[in-house]
Amino acid sequence: MNPLVSIIMPCYQNGPTVEASVRSVQAQTFEQWELIAVDDGSTDDTGARLDALAAQERRMRVLHTRNGGVSAARNAGMEMARGKWLFFLDADDLLTPDALEVLLALSGDDLDVICGAYVMRYLDEGGREERHVCADGDLTCVLESLIRGDSALNSMCARLYRTSLICEHQICAPVGVKVGEDVLFNLAVFAVARAWKMTDRVVYAYEFGGNSAMTRARKDVYARSRDMLAGISQWIAEQGMQTRLFRAHLDIYLRILRADRGRYRAALGFSREIVRTITRGVRVSELCFKQKLYYVALRVCPISSVLLP
Repeated sequence: MNPLVSIIMPCYQNGPTVEASVRSVQAQTFEQWELIAVDDGSTDDTGARLDALAAQERRMRVLHTRNGGVSAARNAGMEMARGKWLFFLDADDLLTPDALEVLLALSGDDLDVICGAYVMRYLDEGGREERHVCADGDLTCVLESLIRGDSALNSMCARLYRTSLICEHQICAPVGVKVGEDVLFNLAVFAVARAWKMTDRVVYAYEFGGNSAMTRARKDVYARSRDMLAGISQWIAEQGMQTRLFRAHLDIYLRILRADRGRYRAALGFSREIVRTITRGVRVSELCFKQKLYYVALRVCPISSVLLP
């Protein structure tokens, strides 16, 4: 019997954590799954641990590849998937025992994405937890939230994707993007999805701290986010949504620059090149009054971004 859900787990140097992640899959109350673990060229004992786990679990397969990054590993896993739904799990995170059951209970023939909530567990702050829920609404609301990064929507984890949608539109995780690759993947998915559903039930625990990828992403955030920002700008232009998503496009640049440099130094770094990227193709006459003011102020004096909320 083919699995209903293909769980794809990219692994790199996850020797200390990978067994706990696999055990959280094995503990699922819904049992019709397959686990595809992709060892992304690890040099520690990750590969050996995966092989040992797979030898005892018929629903688990292991693929060993040369190191190509998390997106390449996810793409390799997607090519092997046999399930009707795709689910992504990082090899240092955990599923709640009823994660798949909760999400599948919401599924319907018209739905292409089913999103759950997750907790961010800050291991370097005594285990402090934050609960994150996906923003919901029409396509514009979802796209704005994805671009701004203001909800749990950005992550590729804690949700089900219909496999046939991914295959039909040849959607891949963007290789080479080290921060924000999830955002670009999700923009491509939601742009073509027929319908989606969100739940506030927590289905995933996201480990954050120590030397995790998420922790490393907090350093030099603007420099590390350049590929993501370029990808967002390119996607908006390709979709012809420069006017529709003008404020969200502006917001993500403001947010990342301010996170990296603080409000005032971010304004000094808000260059005319950035302004051209954000305003190119925008039909000013179709903006609301406040957004027209933002547009004009930035075009005349980019440093005026310090005044924007």
